[in-house]
Amino acid sequence: MLDEAETAAQKIVERFHQTLDFGGIFAQQFVTEPRLRSRAVSIDEEDKWKQFDLPTRERIYVSMLTWLHLWSEYMLIQKENDEPPEIANLPEPRFFSGANPPKTVSEVNAAILELENLSAVYRKYFSARVFQSAQYRESIRKEAEYAKSHSHNVPRVEKGNAKFGIPETVPVYVVRPEAFDYYFIRENGTMKLFYINILPNFRLF
Repeated sequence: MLDEAETAAQKIVERFHQTLDFGGIFAQQFVTEPRLRSRAVSIDEEDKWKQFDLPTRERIYVSMLTWLHLWSEYMLIQKENDEPPEIANLPEPRFFSGANPPKTVSEVNAAILELENLSAVYRKYFSARVFQSAQYRESIRKEAEYAKSHSHNVPRVEKGNAKFGIPETVPVYVVRPEAFDYYFIRENGTMKLFYINILPNFRLF
């Protein structure tokens, strides 16, 4: 099952490399069970987003995960900068700034547009062959080496996930294809993504 999870994660990575967008991945690879999906797209902060319907929360989630993947990939394809120089002095995106969450759909739309504009800047740095570059391969090697030397147990199987209401009788498969940990469960016989830990070197729960 871990092999299956690793294969699913690699397909997600390859799809993102092709599209530089998380939308198609979300549509095809994300869990569909209503309760888990709702908690997952709210990153288990449903009180924070409860005033918005599920489609709105899904739009927020896709825009956030698109930007986060571009942010991560940017650091894998080069080593000069943490972010593109042209956005280095811009404030942190409001979805990540710790400010009060949006209260209206108009505010959500403005925050999504902000992320889309930042994502557009990142995409300028990804050529057609950048993921075959020596720098990218070296970055992936170092990520794997770091995980191994710091006793990060990936890939692994966990017994459920209390944070997302998954009982201990349900296996959760955790794999790290690049810099993020992808969490999968089997849904109708297929590996489905329900959580991406963007800070896998820190124990969040």
